[in-house]
Amino acid sequence: MPSRFMTSDHLYPSLHQMVLFLGVGVLIFTMSLLGILTRPEGMLAVLWPANSVFVALLLRLPAVNNPVGWGMAFVGYVLADILTGNDLPMAVSLAVTNMIGVGAAVWVLKPVSNEHRTLQRPLFSLHLGLGAAAGALSAGGVALIYGLLFADPHPDRVAIYWVVTEFANYVVILPFTMTVARLPVIISGAQKAIAALRDNVKSSRHALPALSLLFSIFVADLAGGPGAIVFPVPALLWCALSYRFNQIAFLMIVMSALVMVSLEHDLVASLPEDADPMLSILSTRIGIAMLVLGPLTVSSIDRVRSGLLERLEHAAKHDFLTGVFMRGAFMEIGQQRIDQALAQQKPFAVLVMDLDHFKMINDTHGHAVGDSLLVEVAKVIRNCLRTDDLLARLGGEEFAVMASGVSSADAALLAQRVRENVAALRVDGPNGTQICATISIGMRHCAGAEHAILDDLINEADQAMYKAKDSGRNQIVAA
Repeated sequence: MPSRFMTSDHLYPSLHQMVLFLGVGVLIFTMSLLGILTRPEGMLAVLWPANSVFVALLLRLPAVNNPVGWGMAFVGYVLADILTGNDLPMAVSLAVTNMIGVGAAVWVLKPVSNEHRTLQRPLFSLHLGLGAAAGALSAGGVALIYGLLFADPHPDRVAIYWVVTEFANYVVILPFTMTVARLPVIISGAQKAIAALRDNVKSSRHALPALSLLFSIFVADLAGGPGAIVFPVPALLWCALSYRFNQIAFLMIVMSALVMVSLEHDLVASLPEDADPMLSILSTRIGIAMLVLGPLTVSSIDRVRSGLLERLEHAAKHDFLTGVFMRGAFMEIGQQRIDQALAQQKPFAVLVMDLDHFKMINDTHGHAVGDSLLVEVAKVIRNCLRTDDLLARLGGEEFAVMASGVSSADAALLAQRVRENVAALRVDGPNGTQICATISIGMRHCAGAEHAILDDLINEADQAMYKAKDSGRNQIVAA
């Protein structure tokens, strides 16, 4: 008999985990190499993305947070250092320092709510700062211990240098790694952006904030001096109000890398030969880290504000009970659809529907049951419609539908489908009872060649609906 461990159900998770852990090692190795390429001689890297990427992996993919995941990351750190010229003891000590800092950052950020951790609230900057500080101070403490153990002449300077650099890297890179979308989503978004740019020249204006940021960095490089670090601020704020948060976070990385490399090169070149560049470099890195927090916070606040406005607009247009449009929004959007249909000479239909004997259901079973019935009826009607058809609750138990591009026969079939599905609906009532209802429908169809006002069409369909009720209810009558 085959062993149960040989079945595909048991092999697949193991294979999946192996691929995941291998991906962790490859990713950390790649990010470490990128960081080493930005490392000036005798100094720490200008940008070190490996630690922020590892923190994001541990927080966003809990399956990585185990000994195997940590071990693969360790291998990635060590291999990158060995391939770029460090000996094994140095590579191992650097990897241990990095991983202790990562562990401290994860320990601080893990209990934080997902909304704050993924930077969806303005208080994210506080949590980001605490996590960055924990990671930086832990790594700096390890660097200090190494310096004392190996009799470094200036262990305190090494520790301070490590703390500041690590803090700046976490602040600059971690917002992006915590919010970046999956690769298929990024590719899809890029394709849509390219298509929009190709089809609509106006969409090119969307690139202006990013172009202004690149221009401000270029001007800062030309101007030089300590004030150059604030040149990109206006462009950063423009970007913060124009782009999504993960896009802003990516621009922060690009801006920080360009400004750090440019300013640090100028600072080192302008110093006397016997001068120590460390303080100037540390000041630049911590200044850029603080510079990044402002636009990110503005973007986060704008995101929250936009979300509140969207919810307010939704509440103003949609019925709180059933979730469909209210009368005012239906009249506005429906008239726009009618005008478009008339301009294109396309047919359309307006249906008015009213539940039969709804007052008796309320009086017999209570308003809570009546509300539940309205909610379920709205779902039934919505399921009978196409995605672009409009559905509204006009008031009480009365609903309206506006369907464009339908013939008279198709509109009649739509009304019949709604009538039959509502009649088949059953809603649980008190004491195990089941509540059923029927619906009367009035329909007004337009061929698309006549001027029409939605309010008049609703009134005509409404009169047809009352004829359906007079004819015995659970009927469809065309105006």
